[in-house]
Amino acid sequence: MYRDDPLDDELELRELLGDDPVDRLVDADAVVPALDVLRLLQGWVSDERATQWFLGVKKRLDDRDPVTALVDGDDDLVLDAARRWAAAQG
Repeated sequence: MYRDDPLDDELELRELLGDDPVDRLVDADAVVPALDVLRLLQGWVSDERATQWFLGVKKRLDDRDPVTALVDGDDDLVLDAARRWAAAQG
């Protein structure tokens, strides 16, 4: 379920990822793409696994973590990597 209140959504990201990564996402205006990725992952894995995925370095993202790739503006690349990873979890 997607919530329309951006403050609640940002708070959820902060609870899962921590303040520093979310501050970077806010500064880069990348909260909405991060939420899209989170919602996709939540359909497949636990919040803990989604958090681990978000904060880990990925070869598919040119050896960056998804937060950094989103900050860099690579939304589609991150979403594709999340889809592929989530599909492999099932």
